[in-house]
Amino acid sequence: MPETTQTPDIETPSSPARIQGGNAPRAELRTPQIRLTVSALGARLCGLDVHDDGGSTGTNVTVGLSDDDAYLAQDSYIGAVCGRYANRIEKSRYRDMHGSEIKLAANEGETHLHGGNDGFDKRLWTISQQSDTSVRFTLTSPDGDQGYPGTMIATATYSIIADNRLRLEMTATCDKTCPINMTSHAYWNLTGKFDQTAADHVLQITADRWLPVDDKLIPLATIKDVSGTGYDFRSPARVSDMLPHATQGFDHNFCLTGDRGSLRQIATLSDPDSGRSMKLFSTEAGLQFYLAQHFNGEMKTETGTALHSNAGIALEPQTYPNSPNRPDFPSPWLKPGETYRHVIEWEFNVLD
Repeated sequence: MPETTQTPDIETPSSPARIQGGNAPRAELRTPQIRLTVSALGARLCGLDVHDDGGSTGTNVTVGLSDDDAYLAQDSYIGAVCGRYANRIEKSRYRDMHGSEIKLAANEGETHLHGGNDGFDKRLWTISQQSDTSVRFTLTSPDGDQGYPGTMIATATYSIIADNRLRLEMTATCDKTCPINMTSHAYWNLTGKFDQTAADHVLQITADRWLPVDDKLIPLATIKDVSGTGYDFRSPARVSDMLPHATQGFDHNFCLTGDRGSLRQIATLSDPDSGRSMKLFSTEAGLQFYLAQHFNGEMKTETGTALHSNAGIALEPQTYPNSPNRPDFPSPWLKPGETYRHVIEWEFNVLD
């Protein structure tokens, strides 16, 4: 049976207040094959150990930093749940259903990124429910938070649903119409060696189209076919082999096949050397694939390892970027009386 470690201060209220002199409450869930550690700071995945062949010693395969101060000092969103709106909104503004302009906090030049200056990744969530197999975080985002209308109640629930499978279910309600786009910003390196590149991983994405971007990483007007480009991951391909043919690098949305709202496999990531692989499932329409090329030696893991510049691959299921300004994109709108729901699942395996 999966096990959990109880955390102190389980009823700590949702608050933007920072942790002083220590880490936010954490919880641990485990099975014979995986062990995960999550934090109330950003409803964050801090570590995920995979036990090869059922061994007693696990290998951590997701990027995590030394402590909360380190997470708050960087802008890489490592392991966090991003919201209210993950990814970018052009010029930090959109027009609501009545045509009124809504201005949001700009935190990447004139662009709104991952919820603004003080997004969900920097908030202290409440651990509102915990069992042997799951832990639920809850956050209240007040009316006007980062410019967004309405009071939003968000949840992020991590559950172990099989010995090798983890689920993250994110939900939200809001008392005013508001765009929403929540995701996990975990970075993966299946070697478990974060001073080494993850670019030699093999990646497969079930997407026939992708979104080219401008110099501010905002999607252009035209959706492109992946055929004949460095963005064609319909068949498994080594990321480092595709990178020279990817004219804009890798920080792009892939337009997934299948029906939005249905849980389906959308990607597979594998490390040929260790034999570890990860299947990714989601209910969303898009997948942002980002090869982390901004990590540096000042950023260190809990064990003190300095991060390689390409130490992680972020695979962020979500709706398309800038969708509040693109009526041709899948709708981001959450209306009063509705419940937003996004499910992500990760399945970990050891290849023969």
